[in-house]
Amino acid sequence: MPVRTGYVEAQVGASSLTGAYARLEGGARLRDSLGLFAFAQATPRERMAGAGLRLTFGL
Repeated sequence: MPVRTGYVEAQVGASSLTGAYARLEGGARLRDSLGLFAFAQATPRERMAGAGLRLTFGL
């Protein structure tokens, strides 16, 4: 049975390299060990966005 759990994470901060930044990430777990996520990040000089898969496992 698939686990359908989602999350949203928001961050603001400062970096010694890029200065202030804001980041928003959201995702959904499709199976116990597999999830999808997307993010957007902005600094005063640049904007970026991306998406990916997250695989978790135990040792």
